[in-house]
Amino acid sequence: MTQLYPAPEIPLRGGNVSTVVRVGGTVRRNTGPWTPSVHALLRHLEKVGFTGAPRVHGIDEHGREVLSYVEGECGEYPLAKHWVTDEALVTVATMLRMFHDAQQGFEPPPGGVWRSFGPPPPDAEVVCHHDAAPHNVIWRPDGTLALIDFDLASPGSRLYDVAYAAWTWVPLFSDRDSVMLGWRNPDRPRRLRLFADAYGLVPRDRHRFVATIRRRIVDHVEGIRRMAAAGDPAFVRIVRKGHLRRPMRDLRLLDYERHTLEYALR
Repeated sequence: MTQLYPAPEIPLRGGNVSTVVRVGGTVRRNTGPWTPSVHALLRHLEKVGFTGAPRVHGIDEHGREVLSYVEGECGEYPLAKHWVTDEALVTVATMLRMFHDAQQGFEPPPGGVWRSFGPPPPDAEVVCHHDAAPHNVIWRPDGTLALIDFDLASPGSRLYDVAYAAWTWVPLFSDRDSVMLGWRNPDRPRRLRLFADAYGLVPRDRHRFVATIRRRIVDHVEGIRRMAAAGDPAFVRIVRKGHLRRPMRDLRLLDYERHTLEYALR
């Protein structure tokens, strides 16, 4: 008689704000008050046929959430060449638009909690992923992309979510940081225009896009500082590791290149 053993737990890389392991064809992650809201969103996405997100399988015996494991290559710095092409940039912007559009008809659970940096903004239209950077994207074997790690998802505006993705994919980093992370002197104005075109930003949003990116970076820094000051261990680690120094450099770059970037979006 063959004895069956439980599948081993394999730690997965990343996880700045959570502990993540793979068990067979599933991923197990620690939960929080926000988990029911995130699961409601993921179940809605599955129901409407959006394939770019994990599926929910419930909670395991250790109180961890159980999600489907998304096969493929996760963005790892320095990024490989195929991650920094114009084609990849267009695919990311298109996927983000599909993610937002797929939320039509989604109703968050009454009294639902989200792991957000603050109260929902008055212009909230969708549930933003809030962290659609390369390290939270999977390049699947069929060439399509999928989002993972929805822990920071919360209501917000489409443009706010697009701003974060553009910041981290164009990227709007200093030349030194861009090279270190895998980009080779990207043409920032041209790629920002390409991202806006691929998502389908309307003229009104293009006009305020650069200002929104700046506000998103400031909110990123201030939000992490607040969460760290409140004692959240994940964000305390982020601050202690010095991860806020780069976004401060990005703000200086954005201020220096603002007019060039805005002109490219016309």
